[in-house]
Amino acid sequence: MKGKTILWLSFLMISTSILVSGCTVTKSDSVVSDQSATEKDPYEPVNRGIFSFNQAADKVVLKPAVQGYRWAVPEFIRTSIGNVFETLKQPAFFLNALLQGNPKEAFYVLERTGVNLTAGCLGLFDVATQMDIPAPDNDFGQTLAKWGWHDEGPYIMLPLLGPSNPRDAIGLGVDSLADPVGWRLQHEHAIVYSATAAKGFVKRDKADELLDNLEKSSTDHYAATRTMYRQNRQKKINKVLPESEQAPKAYEFEFEIEEEDE
Repeated sequence: MKGKTILWLSFLMISTSILVSGCTVTKSDSVVSDQSATEKDPYEPVNRGIFSFNQAADKVVLKPAVQGYRWAVPEFIRTSIGNVFETLKQPAFFLNALLQGNPKEAFYVLERTGVNLTAGCLGLFDVATQMDIPAPDNDFGQTLAKWGWHDEGPYIMLPLLGPSNPRDAIGLGVDSLADPVGWRLQHEHAIVYSATAAKGFVKRDKADELLDNLEKSSTDHYAATRTMYRQNRQKKINKVLPESEQAPKAYEFEFEIEEEDE
């Protein structure tokens, strides 16, 4: 029973990770309609129902848990925990950089990992950022786009896993296989699920103010989430494509959120 509870919490954490990955707001974004996003959402009635369920699960379970985590754990410890989990992402970043034909970014990943594992005390401190070493975050969804899967497909809202599309949902699954905790401790389910839940706590902790502002500033929370997720995913996909293959900027935010200072 305990393992099932941890697993369910892990799914909630992953949903936050997916949402947050599409919530990088920049101050240069302009305000236009969401028409293009609507055209890519043929399953909107079903998606809205799943979105409501996910929001309820977040408010009842995840947000209170994260608030307790923020109250109980000092900020400097939360930062160190976040740094460790960021280091654990580096194998996936490295492999995807190579698969995307970008050895320069693959080298940056190795450089960051080496610096943070040594000078950063096994990843507890992000020394690499202080040294201005670039931080690539290549994922397999980008890799699939680089290989020719340019059309992301219909927007889908996954139960407990948040917003996605067919291409990036597959990418998420493949990237999870590169998690060192997963493949080193694959038979220790409680540890793997707990680590996944902890990663979600870190993500949710960092994004708490952003997600609250998103909900308060939009008249249609579902549409705002969809627009934000799709636009920022497309920006990330465009980074790995030659200019001639990049998708045009067809839609932008209906709202503005102040970007937090780093």
